[in-house]
Amino acid sequence: MPAEERFLTRSVSIAIGLHILVFTLFIVGYQMKPKISQAIVDPVNIVQAEVIDGAAIELEKRKRRKEKQERERKIREEALRIKREKEEKEKREAQERKKVEEKRLAELKKAEDDKKKAEAEKKKAEEAKKQAELQRRQAEEAKKKAEEEKKKAEEKAKALAEKLKKQEEARKQAEIEAEQKRLEAILEREEAELREAEEKAARAARQRQLNTLQSQYIGAIASKVQSRWRRPPGMDTEKASCIVYVWQAPGGYIEDVQVKKCRGGDDLFRRSVEEAVWKSDPLPSPADDELFDRELKFEFVPQ
Repeated sequence: MPAEERFLTRSVSIAIGLHILVFTLFIVGYQMKPKISQAIVDPVNIVQAEVIDGAAIELEKRKRRKEKQERERKIREEALRIKREKEEKEKREAQERKKVEEKRLAELKKAEDDKKKAEAEKKKAEEAKKQAELQRRQAEEAKKKAEEEKKKAEEKAKALAEKLKKQEEARKQAEIEAEQKRLEAILEREEAELREAEEKAARAARQRQLNTLQSQYIGAIASKVQSRWRRPPGMDTEKASCIVYVWQAPGGYIEDVQVKKCRGGDDLFRRSVEEAVWKSDPLPSPADDELFDRELKFEFVPQ
């Protein structure tokens, strides 16, 4: 049982006991009064009563009144005491109730404060949780952004590396192609020089061949003219010679003949040489068509 309830029960028991005590005293006083009256009016004791001194009766009355007053005083004092005790009890109970109420209010206030504090702590914790969640999301977003930036940077670096690789490959390819072109140019130049040298050698050989054939061709013409020449009578041909100019058509057909610069002979010798040239028509054909020339020049030396 709580202390407050035990205190209330004890106070109620004391109050009831005091009331019972007062009531008992009142009953006892009432019962005693008739006996005294009866004793006084009892006929049997009338004579005796008359003998009793009036002063003693008065004294008894005063004693009774005093006792009564004393009882009444005690009753009043008891009632006053009970009232005071009751008031003190009520005061104590009120104080106790006040204390209990104050305690209850304090507890309620404390509970309310604790509740507010708990709510504040909860709110603070929720705010901290929200802040932590926000920071976590921000960190995740920052991490995601950093990863995206890193990925972009890696892709950019990869693209740049690919570009540089392609540029390097292109540069190397260009160097290779340039080297190939340089080598090809050198080779072409060398081949051109070689071809030129070969062509030059071929032309020289050809020229030598043509010169040889030309000499053979002129020799053939001179030989034919020599075979057709007839020495003039009495002519000394030891130191005789003439320069012969012949104009011919294709096929060796002679169109004109001129004999000039004759030495060691006279006009007869010159005419004999011209006649021998005309008798040689058509002239021998060259071994190579390239040697054909409409205008021929050779020296005629009698054999």
